[in-house]
Amino acid sequence: MVNMADQVNKSEELVSIIIPVYNSEFFLQKSLESIFNQSYKNIEIICIDDGSTDQSKKILEQYSDKIKIISQPNQGLGKSLNTGIKIMKGKWFKWFSPDDVMLSHTIETLVDTAKKFPNTIVYSNWEIIDEKDIKLRDFSESNYNKLSGFEFNVRLLDGQQINVNTSLIPSDIFEKCSIRELHDPVAIDYDFFLRTALLHNIKFHLIEKILIKYRIHTKQLSHKNISKTLDNISDIKDEILQNLDEQSQNKFINALKIYQNSKSRKRKTMNFGMKLLSITPSWVSDTILIFYLNKIRRGR
Repeated sequence: MVNMADQVNKSEELVSIIIPVYNSEFFLQKSLESIFNQSYKNIEIICIDDGSTDQSKKILEQYSDKIKIISQPNQGLGKSLNTGIKIMKGKWFKWFSPDDVMLSHTIETLVDTAKKFPNTIVYSNWEIIDEKDIKLRDFSESNYNKLSGFEFNVRLLDGQQINVNTSLIPSDIFEKCSIRELHDPVAIDYDFFLRTALLHNIKFHLIEKILIKYRIHTKQLSHKNISKTLDNISDIKDEILQNLDEQSQNKFINALKIYQNSKSRKRKTMNFGMKLLSITPSWVSDTILIFYLNKIRRGR
């Protein structure tokens, strides 16, 4: 006889992994296999093929017995994510890139931690690999777990980026805060995290373990668009602050100024160097970009 309590428990523990797929044939299979090999088994995998013109859809169809496939004309990252969110059934949502790879214990570790921190988005450190699966370096996020919610939000306003591929998000957050379908896909996760934090008092907790292999490759990185994305992020901050009452706005703005002025000259120089990448020739080494990302984010 099936135990109904066990059925309910399994439903509550379900993790929905949504993978937006667009021309991802080179690394898609390896990414999917890493999810199939998870020690945590109570997951659903929803792949949104966003009008791919390569072999991505055929690769997905090879695993039709293990994943749910939704095909749509090309509509962009935000639309793909929201398509999956509308039909997911999990207690937790995980956005994952078809370029990246999970370690075998990734979901288990995320869930175990998420259970301890309600109303919280958990995320982790990560490892950077290249297109040949060669490890380039580890990436350790700044640990702000002991900061107050307000202090953490100041770091977010300063530009603290969280690698969304490492995160696990409670699904009930989407009842009050949706993913916006922005024109700049690079800014979508930052916009979501900042709105959940400032407008809905969602907390964040870092797991100080490496849980994914984050892949960089030449087709992924666009040095020419870095400056544009930084401008878009600045506009997003201003817009979200406008949704707060005047007293809260001023409190955040003043705290942000104090925090930014407290940074060392070295950190300010690193930030400036990041902006310079926007005018660097396309042949610039990806290692330089990694260097700036790592130094800036660890130094916040």
